[in-house]
Amino acid sequence: MSKLLTPKILIPALVGLALLVALYLLLPGVALPAIEIAAEPVFHIGGFAITNTMLAGWISMIVLILLAYFGTRKMNLVPSGLQNVMETIVEAFLGLVENMAGRRWGRRFFPIVMTIFLWLLVSNWMGMLPFYGSVGELLPAAEGKVGYRVDTLGGGVGILTGQQAPAGEEGFVLAPFLRSAATDLNLPLALALISVCLSQVFGVRSLGIRYFSRFFNFNFKHGIFDGIIGMIVGFFELISETAKIISFTFRLFGNIFAGEILLGVLAFLIPYLVSIPFYGLELFVGAVQALVFAALTLVFFTLAVKGHDHEGGHGAEEEVMEFQ
Repeated sequence: MSKLLTPKILIPALVGLALLVALYLLLPGVALPAIEIAAEPVFHIGGFAITNTMLAGWISMIVLILLAYFGTRKMNLVPSGLQNVMETIVEAFLGLVENMAGRRWGRRFFPIVMTIFLWLLVSNWMGMLPFYGSVGELLPAAEGKVGYRVDTLGGGVGILTGQQAPAGEEGFVLAPFLRSAATDLNLPLALALISVCLSQVFGVRSLGIRYFSRFFNFNFKHGIFDGIIGMIVGFFELISETAKIISFTFRLFGNIFAGEILLGVLAFLIPYLVSIPFYGLELFVGAVQALVFAALTLVFFTLAVKGHDHEGGHGAEEEVMEFQ
């Protein structure tokens, strides 16, 4: 404890604390963000609303396309620069997929699993950029909700202050132009449906129509009792497969949405420097959630085709050559 009270540690700590207090007192406060589960529409094409999360998703796709273009524009036998980074990531992930699913199926799973991982990683990380959630349209606060005063800068530009609008005065909230794509429940749900539905497709490709016997088992060869048990197990397998969609959806949505709220609330309570360490935490969480979603997708794919390998499927090497 005495080591913590030495001048080398105590003086910088006090200076930092004094700086925080000065910033808090001298600079304008930060408005508490409006917590909305539904994505806010930015503009409409005909009757179709283009939301802020949809725009963020498209930007993430553009970033990945540009990375792929510049990483492969000048391919060299000895990679360097961006090509070297991209090849390292792809080769490491391909090795992981093949080690888990085998070379036969790994190369079929890889494009899907890798795309999910990269897109979620870029989307989650881009959601922490300064203009995400902080630049948008100022709208009158709905009845019963907290609204804030606006400082007008001219030219139709205003800044939402941290001062609540008093009773009788119109308050405003911010509807951002960009918001992390995974904070829209529709996106995790869509990815979950893709993952679970494709696992059924791979299962049928591996085992044929008998793949569905895991859900609808009416085999009474070993007696009525075993047949009834098989039907009950199949029923629970069907429930488990459906539950994967719910679990996948809310795991990704909950973690990313909660992280965005955490950063906004911290900036409101103790603005400026204190919330910076939590950005590092959210970088880690964003990467982990992308990896977990991709890894679980790979597990589901592998389990769907596992029965084929155990039952001695033939022509594995010929199928790999055909796939290549």
